[in-house]
Amino acid sequence: MPEALRAAGYPCELHDEHFDDQTQDAAWLRAAAAHKWVVLTKDERIRYRPLELQAIESARLRAFIIICGNVRGVDTAAILLRAMPRILAVLETQKGPFIYYVYKDSTIKHAR
Repeated sequence: MPEALRAAGYPCELHDEHFDDQTQDAAWLRAAAAHKWVVLTKDERIRYRPLELQAIESARLRAFIIICGNVRGVDTAAILLRAMPRILAVLETQKGPFIYYVYKDSTIKHAR
């Protein structure tokens, strides 16, 4: 997935390039916000965890959760690339914190 985003000209940082597997979600979410990164994640459960939600809120993080079940990385990349104009429009017009869902048909919906 990151290769397709990068090939399309979108900068992309991977979690594993900066954090190890033991890093708590709340910690890497705050770090991502400090770097002014936008989070793209397939971790649908993150939206239900109080510590992660608190980190998103307090760090004013901008997050997009890909809600598309078990699809291959190449399919996830295609979903994101089709959704990118809408994602960029949100990023240009809204300040964080926020969470948007990105669906399999590349539509996006404000979650919080």
